[in-house]
Amino acid sequence: MFSSVLNRLANRHGSDKGSTVADRHRYAQLYDVLFHNEREGTRKVLELGLARGGPEAPIGGAVERHCGSPSVAMWIEYFPNAAIYGFDISDFAHLEEQFGRFCFLRGDCGSAADLSRLAAMVGDDVDIIIDDASHASFHQQMALRELFGCLRSGGLYVIEDLHWQPPHIESRLPPAHKTIEWLAAFREGTGLLSSVWTGDAIQALFKSVASAVVLTDLQVPGSRYRNSLALLRKA
Repeated sequence: MFSSVLNRLANRHGSDKGSTVADRHRYAQLYDVLFHNEREGTRKVLELGLARGGPEAPIGGAVERHCGSPSVAMWIEYFPNAAIYGFDISDFAHLEEQFGRFCFLRGDCGSAADLSRLAAMVGDDVDIIIDDASHASFHQQMALRELFGCLRSGGLYVIEDLHWQPPHIESRLPPAHKTIEWLAAFREGTGLLSSVWTGDAIQALFKSVASAVVLTDLQVPGSRYRNSLALLRKA
């Protein structure tokens, strides 16, 4: 049986990407299969959304808070030679002192200007981008539009938790198709126009994506969700 190093790290650091904490998504087991042979060679990882139960939580967490990030600690240990970049609406700059290879930018996934600043910071040779931020469709698609170009050739873009979009956040944002529906149309070769996507933006993404896979109904024992996520590989 495959023994997941990353799942053990997720559990130890308290990340819900593992198999014991909170919703127990078990994404770490999948990521270990995908990334295990690239651990030493990975140089840049970017994660959007850094703490479990953030401002997107049902009750609404405080934006101003001072806490750790289980996923940052997990990635730092898993990728020994990589710079780990983080982006969040809350301030995690204090983690730069704790983790020497961590770089943080504070911003909003709904702001093209903030995402442009992030793109300038990370450059165009990122190995892995993981969107675990608000989970709102508008935010997910804005980030995809603005950040996919930051990947190196062959890099991987992951959108977690397509099974749940927070209605209390989506109701305050410009209208957008559910990300899982938008990706279904994209994979069929059409794409859907919206407040995020123009025809030109869709065509630009078509030219950049080598493959797009959506994994749905990932049933996890003990979880209240049928987890879903997307994996987009850059050409």
